[in-house]
Amino acid sequence: MSSFPIIVQLENRNAVVVGGGKVASRKVKHLIGAGANVVVISPNINETMKTYVANHQVVWKEKTFDPSDVDNAFVVIAATDNETVNKAVADATNCHTLLNVVDQPHLGNFTVPSILRRGKLSISVSTDGASPHLAKKIRDELTNQYDETYSHYLDFLYECRHIIKNNVKNPREKQELLLEIIDPVYFSSLEMRDKILSKLKAINRRVKF
Repeated sequence: MSSFPIIVQLENRNAVVVGGGKVASRKVKHLIGAGANVVVISPNINETMKTYVANHQVVWKEKTFDPSDVDNAFVVIAATDNETVNKAVADATNCHTLLNVVDQPHLGNFTVPSILRRGKLSISVSTDGASPHLAKKIRDELTNQYDETYSHYLDFLYECRHIIKNNVKNPREKQELLLEIIDPVYFSSLEMRDKILSKLKAINRRVKF
């Protein structure tokens, strides 16, 4: 069966990662980036994870897994190199919790795609488990096409959309402006961005006064 891709807001949500190695630290990196409250369960952790702990980005519980560790979790990731432990994590997690089991994805209810981030832009590539290596290859190919320039461009679009949605009442005019701001000229020209932002801010001032 095909999966259904979604974007999940994890800001201030409780996330539990069981495991302290390379795979676990990659998962933790994404969770930190999403603003989750991350707890790591593992007797040992690698240097990357130690850095996260030292920077107060995660809480490390230096212990073996216990079912109570996932009691209040919104999302759980079983990322140890031990199938038995990962299975125990899956068994302890209730059906209402997001669960990813790295080596036995059928035990969980979501998988993590290969992700390319450029500020507010997120591009996810998944092969539904057919070939994670191909997903990573495609993501890497997209890296050059969608460079860091898109981070600033998305900030511009966000600001414009906020002004338009809150101040332009005419539905037709609103749609015309929302389509206008994604014209390639605004991607390539900072001068053009400044011009349309001035135009939109003028609308904003008229509405307020």
